[in-house]
Amino acid sequence: MKKKIGIISGMGTRAGLYFVNKLIDQIHAPKDQDFPEFILHNNSSVPDRTLAIVYGKKSPERELLRSIKMMNELQVDYIVLTCITSYHFVNMLDKELLKNILNPVELTINVLLQKGYRRIGLMATTGTIKSKLFHKHSEEIDLITLNEKEQEELFMKSIYMDGGLKSSEIKEEAYYLFEKAFDTLKEYEVDVMVGGCSEVQIGYENITTEIPYIDTMSVLVDEVIKVMNLKKTTNEQEADTFLV
Repeated sequence: MKKKIGIISGMGTRAGLYFVNKLIDQIHAPKDQDFPEFILHNNSSVPDRTLAIVYGKKSPERELLRSIKMMNELQVDYIVLTCITSYHFVNMLDKELLKNILNPVELTINVLLQKGYRRIGLMATTGTIKSKLFHKHSEEIDLITLNEKEQEELFMKSIYMDGGLKSSEIKEEAYYLFEKAFDTLKEYEVDVMVGGCSEVQIGYENITTEIPYIDTMSVLVDEVIKVMNLKKTTNEQEADTFLV
């Protein structure tokens, strides 16, 4: 019997669909029946995660729990959330609810350690940074982030501005700010850049750089392919799909 995966999106919607497309692009499926069975809940009612963590605004926990319970009622085998910051709240849930949720932060840390990277340039929302999702592993890796001004005026603005990377119509200014944020962090003499936010990959595709880059969502896609027993495309079988 086919395994089913539940995908919780809406945080943001564009990033969630990007995740699905990336998954589809990396599997070998000659006919309809070869594609994975998945259930996508685009829960756009989830309150902003960074606002909740940094400014004490409405918690997303209730809506996240609604989506997770919905997926379990539909008897999915695995659950992923296409927002890294949301895992701060997911980690607080009852352990019984966590048993089939794939965690991209832990998966990414494992990849970094396996590859021998130690000085990591982390591009993530202020919520992810403040929640220390990645920093909990700081004894094993050295995490470098933008300073507060760079974080807000470059990276966060590129995501949240009118026409930012979260929106349905992205403006050129958003891509410009993202590239500036990326280049600024790269200058901190890091070994590798990590996209610790689902919108990072959207901005990354519009820049050219030689520094190694690992996308957290791509790591998650790779794990989904593995646990769902899916076949990779011929081009991806010998490659690390998450390492650019």
